[in-house]
Amino acid sequence: MEAPIVGRDRELAELRAGLVAAAGGSGRLVLVGGDAGIGKTRLAVAATAMAAEYGVPVARGQAVDDPGMPPLWPWRRLARDVAALHRVLTDTRFDPADAEGSATARFAMLADATDALVAAAASTGLLVVLEDMHWADRTSLRLLAHVASELDTARILVVATYRDADGAFADALPDLVRAPATRTVRLAGLTREDVAGWVRRTTSVADPDELATRLTDGTGGNPLYVRMLLDRITDSGEVTGHPELHRLMLARLDGLSLRARDVLDAASVLGERIEPALLAAVTGEEPAALLDEAVAARALQVDGDVLAFTHALVRDAAYQELAPSARADLHRRCALALAATGGAPGRIATHWRRADGPDAAGECTRWATVAARAATAELAYDEALRFAALALAAAEHAPVRDRAVLTLDLARAEFLTGEVDASLDHCRAVARLAEDAEAPELIADAALVITGLGDPVLLTAVGQLCTTALRHLPPDATAPRARLLARRAMAVTAAGAFDLARELSADALDLAERSGDPDAELDGIHARHLALCAPQFLAERVALANRAVALADTARQPHASLWGHVWLVDAAFQAGDLAAVDRELALIEQFAAARQHAVAWWHLHRLRATKAALVGKLDAAREHNETARALAERIGAPAAKGMYHAFRHGLAQISGTIDAASAEESLAVLSLVGDVALARVYVPFVHALLGDLDQARATFEEFRAMPDAVEVGPMWAPLLSQIGEVACMLDDAATADLVYRRLSTLDPDFSADGSGVVFCRAASPHLLGDLAMTCGRTAVAIDHYRTAVEMNARIGARPFLALSRLGLAQALVTEGDLPAARTLATQAAAEFRALDLPVRLAAADRLLRRIGTEERTSDPLSPRESEVVELIAQALTNRQIASRLVLSERTVETHVRSVLAKLGLRTRTEIAAWSLRSS
Repeated sequence: MEAPIVGRDRELAELRAGLVAAAGGSGRLVLVGGDAGIGKTRLAVAATAMAAEYGVPVARGQAVDDPGMPPLWPWRRLARDVAALHRVLTDTRFDPADAEGSATARFAMLADATDALVAAAASTGLLVVLEDMHWADRTSLRLLAHVASELDTARILVVATYRDADGAFADALPDLVRAPATRTVRLAGLTREDVAGWVRRTTSVADPDELATRLTDGTGGNPLYVRMLLDRITDSGEVTGHPELHRLMLARLDGLSLRARDVLDAASVLGERIEPALLAAVTGEEPAALLDEAVAARALQVDGDVLAFTHALVRDAAYQELAPSARADLHRRCALALAATGGAPGRIATHWRRADGPDAAGECTRWATVAARAATAELAYDEALRFAALALAAAEHAPVRDRAVLTLDLARAEFLTGEVDASLDHCRAVARLAEDAEAPELIADAALVITGLGDPVLLTAVGQLCTTALRHLPPDATAPRARLLARRAMAVTAAGAFDLARELSADALDLAERSGDPDAELDGIHARHLALCAPQFLAERVALANRAVALADTARQPHASLWGHVWLVDAAFQAGDLAAVDRELALIEQFAAARQHAVAWWHLHRLRATKAALVGKLDAAREHNETARALAERIGAPAAKGMYHAFRHGLAQISGTIDAASAEESLAVLSLVGDVALARVYVPFVHALLGDLDQARATFEEFRAMPDAVEVGPMWAPLLSQIGEVACMLDDAATADLVYRRLSTLDPDFSADGSGVVFCRAASPHLLGDLAMTCGRTAVAIDHYRTAVEMNARIGARPFLALSRLGLAQALVTEGDLPAARTLATQAAAEFRALDLPVRLAAADRLLRRIGTEERTSDPLSPRESEVVELIAQALTNRQIASRLVLSERTVETHVRSVLAKLGLRTRTEIAAWSLRSS
């Protein structure tokens, strides 16, 4: 008896509304949750029937309760109906040696898969049905989340069913629910009235209400249980057979022949869905007739072209009834059959794990290793981790070297999934095992697993691993020794030992060049460039960047060309060569488009934001910064959040203000940065912008002595510059002087240092001018401002040119050069008005008012008196002056007496002499 759909009117309406909305271009994800047997599949089938009414194609996939399920299995099954999706899921572009590209490659796959679905739905719409997603792998759930984020403008309805269960789905559920296009449908048990209606439609019992009450009370209204009990109901309303649920499930099998039961036992080991050919290989006989017998007994059901147990609970009951020895033997036979027919390695490994025999552990390790490496190549890192752990667990009695290799695989998988602490622990374990096995190359491999992280404790541990590996490697192992030296140099750079880092990186690069190994050379270049991230080393950094680009094609690190181009953009900013900036950005765009490289797109937009802000295209700068933030969130790059806010701080520095909401958000982010001085120094900066100078001074105190303590290296110049900016805002002459003495030794440049320009503050002499003014050295400040004006004008850095003109005008007012100050302040005010910078415009206007006041104070004469003085200097008499100015002679005499009084003079001759001196 097919269970009717009763008591689900609201849920059916939700699905129909979703189909209508998707047809109109507003897609939805409907998450259908509930207990086993509650009717999730029936609702999905109903959605499929609705789609047929509207002529909407359907693509279906499902997860299975099998630990060996291949990664992305629900989507691979679904891709049978979406050819473009199938092409994406079978396209592998990830090089396992390219650990830094892992997040990018996975992002590209998720984005391409989503685009394929959206494109497939563009003309006709699409219903996507994903069942039993509580069993789905993490990569499948990542793809579901990615699809959900794009549904609001797609013609897709996704219906995903799940049960409550701990694990990957429970972890993913909050993010899925938060997606704007998501709706949730929670299926509860049927009411007594619903069950009574069902009883009336399907039985002839005398008292349907009484039976409905008993059924509802006994089953909680679960439709599956109600249906199974109704299947055994008598006309008197009594249930025959076994009332216990487990026995009810097994009752489906009671009438089967022994051969049919044996086939079903084997099927329960293979999984919920039946694969007749595989089942034949396991049992050794053709199962078709026996499967038909099971369908007739309602132990199995046919749904389209899928043959499966009528419910997972039936399969579970059959599996649990197996004797342990019989179950283990069936797992062995399943593993052998799967291996012979090209089955998924993870599935084979899982069966071997549950099999018996002396070869079971070794076979489990072998197949789990294959599965882990295949999952890594498919970007399914969580599944790679699961299979790597299975391989190691099964290898408890394997030789030491084999366990070292398996532990290394596990460490790599953990690093790819972001479990860095666990990866480090296993890297250390590899080192211990490799020492016992006398395999120094494995120690080196372990030391090179963890890359690209800046945590000092972690980097210290990596440095120790490198030291251990270097101690064990023979001297002629030049390439691995070079890579280890490079990694150690990067570790000590992160620890702040910059002089040692420059020494180690030079040795690493020299050794790598002698090895002839391009990958080792790239590691050396990376370490050397990092150690030289300071304004003083521009020329060498440019050479390293060009070398990285040249080596990328021959090494196994294609992303090296991206490093090189990003480094060259940074160098071009420092040199003020905006044409070179544009050329390198075009090359980064080509790289991003050709490889669909998410990190490259992120770099492109953040650097375009920097360029736009530099030349005064502030709206475009904000747009690019927001795009970069969105990209960073999608690829999971938490460090980029800090860069996003640092850029916004740069814009606030240009505008001279920050709104309360942005300030609150910034301070909340800055409270999480820990021991990162370059981030923390923005706390007093934000308080100063808000006008809370007491709080700004309190939070700035820790930075006041820092300029003398910081060693030249990465972030040295940006940190000192920002300390100097805040010192000027707080009128802290002592700190300003410390910063000035450190930075004034550098050649003028455009405020970049190679460590990853976040916001370019244009000509560096401008800050020196601000610092000199704060210290009271006006004449020195004027020289710096003049240089800054010339440099900023040369590259078209409009907001910074206006700021430098304003700074120079303020200094000139102090020196009394009012006419030049007026010209500069007027130019600055016009630019601030054009750029819509009202706070800066107000400052320029205030300065212009001050200049006007001082001009009037310095020349006490009225305009008419000045005219009289000018004519006296020309030796005109009072009568001649009166005629010239069309005044009476008496009025001229009055003006002359006023001039003598105001200027403290006695004769007309003295007036003429004063006029000549003034002119």
